[in-house]
Amino acid sequence: MSLRVYEFSKKIGVSSKDILEVLKDNNFDVPSHMSILSDEAILLLEKSFAKNAVTEDKTSQSALPEIQEKNESRPTVAAVQAFGTFIVAPMTVSDFAEKAEKPLNEVILTLIKQGLLANRNSIISETVIKQLVTHYNIPLADSTVAKKAESASARRSEVVGYGKKEERSPIVVVMGHVDHGKTTLLDYIRKTRVAAREKGGITQHLGAYEVKMDQGSIVFLDTPGHEAFSMMRARGSKVADIAILVVAGDDGVMPQTVEAIKQAKAAHLPIIVAINKMDKVSATQIEHVKRGLTQYDLVPEEWGGQTVVVPISAKTGAGVQDLLDILVLQAQMMELEAHPEMPAQGFILESKLERGRGPVATVICHNGILRIGDVFSAGKTYGKITSLINSEGKRVLAAVPSVPVSVSGFEDIPYVGDDFKVVSADQIKHKKIVPDSRASFINQSSHKDAFNIILKTEGVSSQEALVTAIKRLALRLKKDINVIHAGIGAITESDVVLAGDTKSLIYGLHVKRDTVALLLSQKIKVTTLLFDIIYKLLEDIEARIEAGKPIKMIKKKIGEATVLKVFDIKNLGIIAGAYVRSGKFSKDGTVVVWRGKHKVGEGSIKSLQRDKKSVKEVHTGFECAFLIDSFDAWEQDDRVECYTETPDTV
Repeated sequence: MSLRVYEFSKKIGVSSKDILEVLKDNNFDVPSHMSILSDEAILLLEKSFAKNAVTEDKTSQSALPEIQEKNESRPTVAAVQAFGTFIVAPMTVSDFAEKAEKPLNEVILTLIKQGLLANRNSIISETVIKQLVTHYNIPLADSTVAKKAESASARRSEVVGYGKKEERSPIVVVMGHVDHGKTTLLDYIRKTRVAAREKGGITQHLGAYEVKMDQGSIVFLDTPGHEAFSMMRARGSKVADIAILVVAGDDGVMPQTVEAIKQAKAAHLPIIVAINKMDKVSATQIEHVKRGLTQYDLVPEEWGGQTVVVPISAKTGAGVQDLLDILVLQAQMMELEAHPEMPAQGFILESKLERGRGPVATVICHNGILRIGDVFSAGKTYGKITSLINSEGKRVLAAVPSVPVSVSGFEDIPYVGDDFKVVSADQIKHKKIVPDSRASFINQSSHKDAFNIILKTEGVSSQEALVTAIKRLALRLKKDINVIHAGIGAITESDVVLAGDTKSLIYGLHVKRDTVALLLSQKIKVTTLLFDIIYKLLEDIEARIEAGKPIKMIKKKIGEATVLKVFDIKNLGIIAGAYVRSGKFSKDGTVVVWRGKHKVGEGSIKSLQRDKKSVKEVHTGFECAFLIDSFDAWEQDDRVECYTETPDTV
């Protein structure tokens, strides 16, 4: 049975990266942890790591005291070189390899040969370091030099002030076309019903969720699938470390799939492809999706490329664990780190007004720890953290790097995508909030034929997406759609007053209207419309614009007749008796009278009769008589055409 690198790593208890380095040193072309190992590669690895099984018991008893896991307290002094000699102090394997100027995989193999199982992040004791420096014939410094170096290193650390970097959780953005199963996948992973709560099954907000697993925590960004949220998806990829591209097996590569690929590549994110709905598609359909991906330089590994492709079913969970395993391995290969001791720095993912908390924002930091009471700056606003709520809805006192939290304490609503950083109180002491036209604006221009609207949304990103979509709609309909005002939060009395003054409709997305606004809108007859799905709101705007357009009518010929006899009826007028040769004549029609090649008259039918009875229509083959409102100079053999007006549907 064929084994992939990550499967073999589990089997022997060695990291995938160490295995890949051994294979690379032995000229095996194995690009990633998802690659399938050949029999020759497995044989080499089994020989290289043969002592693992033999020395396992010995290692567990003697090596573990010497090798500490990364998550234990680390020494404050790393190994350094001074005056051509090597100073002994506890350090990681990778630190030793760097200071000793030796290949990392060579040092790991040396430790394995000595019966010590270690990876790049394992901390080795002074005893083990002495064994290594003896093995490599590296001269040691005396104790006086070591103490001086330790003191200098400590001083350097104080100057930098940030201490040693620590491992952080990966931030993963889930991207793809609408309805391809992104939120359903996250729903399965998080064991919550997010997809069921979303209106219409479409994610309307940029959500960030921390998922705790046996291998550690992973932070997922769920980006909306509707095309109007293009910029939100772009921001999601901006702050992420890894991208999962979800592609439905029964649908393939779609326009938003291509957009997601471009955004992930622009952000230099490694892309892992999840082909969804494997519970309902055939192997042929999966192969078709893979062929579609190759057009965008995403060549599956089994086809000789670098892209990891995992078939899954977000509905049943099939293949999801494989996807998570690969995700963890990818994060390990990337060696993601953060400075926990430096002032927190991150990004605003979403912002809104929240009852009882005021302006709030979802924040993810790449460095530093957020704490209640921290003073911060975010774009053109600032504040002091008054509360932190994690993705489970629980209040917390602090948030480490990569962990998303809802932050309150902003002086004003920050803009999505703004940098967020903790600062000193002096740095914002004299700072003033500059009104941000992106978050709320009034359009002073107003064309008399424009369709005027006022927009209220729950968050800034939703507002931005909606305004962009409305601009596109206006171009498509060739109609001026004038956004008089766009703001955040519930529809209020002032919104209704403004709508009344500017003859505008009020549209709300994910918001409510307060009682005063409702009563006032009824009193002054202002239309307020509330929506939970953006495309439903856009459809309503389009329908109202189309309904308000003047209907263009076109004349359509429906029949032709020949005059047989002319009657002069007292008190009634000149009546033409005719024979309908084709089509029909309608009482609601108009006629054009031809005498030979010349047009001699036209008018509307005032009266239409057949067999001396008034009728609405007379069809081919029947005789009729009609009276025209503005023509009576009939002659025998006149040719008469009948027309009706119909709406132009072209």
